[in-house]
Amino acid sequence: MDCYSGKNILITGGLGFLGLNLVRALLEQNAKIKILTHTLDPQPVGWLEEIRNGRQVEVCQGDIQNPVVIQEFLNGGDIVFNFAGRSGATKSLVDASQDMQTNIAGHLNILETLRKLQQYPRIIFVSSRLVYGVTGTQSVNESFPLNPTSIYGLHKLTAEHYYRLYFLHYGIPFTVVRLTNPYGPFQDPCRKDFGIVNRFIISAIQNGNLEIYGDGSQLRDYIYVEDATDALIRAAVATNGVNQIWNLGYGDSITLEEMANKIVKMVGSGNVRKVLWPSKAQKVETGDFRCDTSRIRSELNWRPKFQLDDGLFRTIEIYKNLLGKP
Repeated sequence: MDCYSGKNILITGGLGFLGLNLVRALLEQNAKIKILTHTLDPQPVGWLEEIRNGRQVEVCQGDIQNPVVIQEFLNGGDIVFNFAGRSGATKSLVDASQDMQTNIAGHLNILETLRKLQQYPRIIFVSSRLVYGVTGTQSVNESFPLNPTSIYGLHKLTAEHYYRLYFLHYGIPFTVVRLTNPYGPFQDPCRKDFGIVNRFIISAIQNGNLEIYGDGSQLRDYIYVEDATDALIRAAVATNGVNQIWNLGYGDSITLEEMANKIVKMVGSGNVRKVLWPSKAQKVETGDFRCDTSRIRSELNWRPKFQLDDGLFRTIEIYKNLLGKP
């Protein structure tokens, strides 16, 4: 795909898990990249230096809630990948106000700034499977009823509606991608509030406990981050992607217990341990999730390239190297 060469690409949350993987992919396509990050933590900054390898990436530090920062950041962009946000369904119950400020007010600030520009960039908003809530064992497509069980899921859904309305009233082109359980390189090992697969892998490498709440029978769909990044890159330039919502997952689910046991076997260390549900986590638990990806596959001509074992093997090797384990 050569349509990114010379394009001005803006990435909020650019030093996060998704942001760093996207930067790596877009540098290979000769895009001009500017990222916005709330903090400059040493680990992701070091990863960015490795990814850049001497190539230019402009780094801006600031908060999406700050109108001055956002106005300066958005000026001149062709495409905006909006990854900024506060992660964690359980955490959102503890501090709903802070979650709202970042995951709603921050995005409203971005949209208000965009509508004042003479020319609108295309904006890609990464939402979550958690907007669906409890779905049972049936496969979930984009028309499935929306009934989130967490403040985080509610705020993601509210932000989706803001993007829809700003397209309706002002013509700001947007695409929403509802992402489910990505895993792979560049997730900070210190982050504990998302990324269950990466957390399991790190625990296994350190010969620790892979803790499963309850019996671990809940189904989840897991997608390797390079596949997710490929879909996002396609979505941002697809002519049929404006005012569009797509599910993004692998398209097949396994239980959490199966995932934990698979990781322990592949790593060769670690222990799967079942524990009682923490009360706050149990309140936001959605149960099984089967992701229907037929729409994004058809409309973007996209397919995941990495089967589960391939993606897990690559991720394990990366984190072994990071953690200094043979």
